[in-house]
Amino acid sequence: MPSGAPVASLAAPMQSFVAQLAQRVLGGMAPVVIGLDPRLDALPAAVLPGGAPAARIVEFYRLTLPVIARHAPCVKPNIAFFECYGSAGYQAYEATCALARKNGLLVLADIKRGDIGSTAEAYAEGHYAIADAVTLHPYLGGDSVAPFLKACHPERGGKAVVVLVRTSNPGARDFQDLLVGGEPLCDVVARAVTRWGADLPQTEGYSPVGAVVGATWPQELARLRALLPNAWLLLPGVGAQGGKVTDLAAAFDARGLGALVNQSRGVMQAFQVGDPDWLSRIELAAKNFAVECRAVAMTRSTSQGNS
Repeated sequence: MPSGAPVASLAAPMQSFVAQLAQRVLGGMAPVVIGLDPRLDALPAAVLPGGAPAARIVEFYRLTLPVIARHAPCVKPNIAFFECYGSAGYQAYEATCALARKNGLLVLADIKRGDIGSTAEAYAEGHYAIADAVTLHPYLGGDSVAPFLKACHPERGGKAVVVLVRTSNPGARDFQDLLVGGEPLCDVVARAVTRWGADLPQTEGYSPVGAVVGATWPQELARLRALLPNAWLLLPGVGAQGGKVTDLAAAFDARGLGALVNQSRGVMQAFQVGDPDWLSRIELAAKNFAVECRAVAMTRSTSQGNS
């Protein structure tokens, strides 16, 4: 399916997150996820001027998500940018996720939770009621991830988790480079992610246990891809953080599957706040980003076809 085609008809509520994601990418959509990180100082001036912060945020996404759905299979709302407005902000988060689903978009919630026992179970119950997949940090170990894995079984909802393995920030080196048994800690976590996904059903060779691998570390991408053969990789850090789409080909298989390139500000803030054509600017940025990412994702397929 070419970029720009409606995707709502592809949504199958009973399918798992990874099944729907694979179906959409194989159907021609770009392997991208658009980050939703609302900032009041970056909202268009024309969107509910003088309105309450939460109301302005929801209105912004009411207008933009139908446009994003033409070019991306998935969005990634970052809960911090909603929670900072208190209870009204959380309601805006819920409303934004509902709007995304209404427009046929998958929702990967960037919540970065990590706790144990009944606390982890409560997080899983609450967030999976809103989103199709969530980000987790693994510092507390396997039992902090286990409650989320239960929901990844098809009969329990077909959800997904994306575990922080190699984050995009410069401070990632502080802990993720520490040697454990002779290898970097991020590699140890990558092996754990592979284990956690091993007993779960796969779609097109990929499990519902994915991994965050920052696009800002392209020299490490091939190594981590090899350690995560069955994981969808979430690749943040393109654009404002310095990562380049052209450096990410190693994340994808020959079908263009296996990774989602994230872009937030480069798409959702691709305008001046007073620009009357702000929505067109967003659509153009989303379209260009999708075209660029699909071309890189299909690099192996193209090279094999020409060999």
